Parts: sequence; C-alpha cells; structure tokens
Amino acid sequence: MRMEFGVVAALCLTAQLAQAADCATVLEKTASERHLTNIGNGETHAHFRDGPQIQVSVGCELGKPNVQVSWDGGSPDKAFYDLVGRLGQAVSGSKPSQVVQAAKSCRQQALQDGGEIGQVEQPGLAVECQAFSRDGGGTTISVYAD
Repeated sequence: MRMEFGVVAALCLTAQLAQAADCATVLEKTASERHLTNIGNGETHAHFRDGPQIQVSVGCELGKPNVQVSWDGGSPDKAFYDLVGRLGQAVSGSKPSQVVQAAKSCRQQALQDGGEIGQVEQPGLAVECQAFSRDGGGTTISVYAD
C-alpha cells in the first residue's frame, strides 16, 4: 500500500513538472523574442509589449501554456502574424505557417461576425480571436494546444 502511494505521488509530481516545463519553455521562447519587452508577471502569466501596437500575454492558468497576441489598429502587419506563428508553434507544436493561416482565417471570421468573435480548430491547435474595424480597429489572437 505504501509503495503504491509513493508511485502515484511520483507520477502526479512528474505530471506537474512536465506541465511547468511546457509553460517555462513557452515563457522562455517569448522572452527571447528580440523586440518584446517584459512589462509584468503574475503567478501564472507574463505580459510583453512590442512598441505601441503589439501586446503578448503568456498564460498557464489552464495547466497548459497558451498565448494571446493583440494588435492595436487596423490590419495587423506581417511581423504580427510572424510572431503569432512562432509563439503559436511553441504552444501547440504546429508549424508556424499553419498557425498563421488559422489566425488569419479566425480574424476574417471575427470581422464578418456581429459579435466580433472567431474560432478555428485543427488537430493539435485551437485559435480563438476577436477582431473589429470600428474605432481604428483591433485584433486579438489566442492560441492553445488542442
């Protein structure tokens, strides 16, 4: 009985460490992006900024890492989508081009939706977004491992 408890406890601890390593890897990848500046950290998240238009949040609230990239303005530029692709790959393991394609598709859905919300799911990847053109526009892309 004592041996079984030890094995179960070790497995639980290993699973927790594996989740933490995933989050740590994504945080490390995000922090290594040369144009991003860390602007704040919490227990389960970190916030970064790239100039006046791009903000990035990395969260581990759900046990797996997720990333949210926001653009303040009209249509996001190529650098925005490249960043979404790189960070999305770190979160999901999907190719950056797949993440970018899903993000662009999600944004188009959101612009056409009255609620300004879109969602794209692919094997291993989920993208949720909000996009609007009113008041100068804005886009927020969230990437999760599916």
